[in-house]
Amino acid sequence: MSIMRWDPFGELHALRHHMNRFLAAPWFRGFPGPAMEGVGPRMDIYQTDQEVVATAELPGVVSKDDVEVTLTDNTLSIKGEFKRNEEQREENFFHSERYFGTFSRTLPLPAEVKPDQARATFKNGVLEIRMPKKEQGKGNIYRVDIH
Repeated sequence: MSIMRWDPFGELHALRHHMNRFLAAPWFRGFPGPAMEGVGPRMDIYQTDQEVVATAELPGVVSKDDVEVTLTDNTLSIKGEFKRNEEQREENFFHSERYFGTFSRTLPLPAEVKPDQARATFKNGVLEIRMPKKEQGKGNIYRVDIH
């Protein structure tokens, strides 16, 4: 009987190998990004001298009531739900690439903002959040109403 050196990370390496094979399977390929990174809305964040602006694509979200936006002085969170039409039953689908269900994205902001003065609009499936910049200070969490 030979003695083998124990690798404490051996099982983790094997698990990683199996997960990579699973995620590379042909039926799993339609998801954007590594390991379903793109399940949440695609977002852009940019800043001007006075504000930070974030836009999120929310195709399939019909109402602003299906989205919740929260802010701290340096973090933006968006939660919501992509709903499937009630007339479409899953067993009747031949091919489906769209994601349905809840989503959540939390992103750091490039500058500290004034959460209590943020404004959000939702039009044509695009959510836009405008957040005025602030000087250094203590942060709080605020819910942003969508108009």
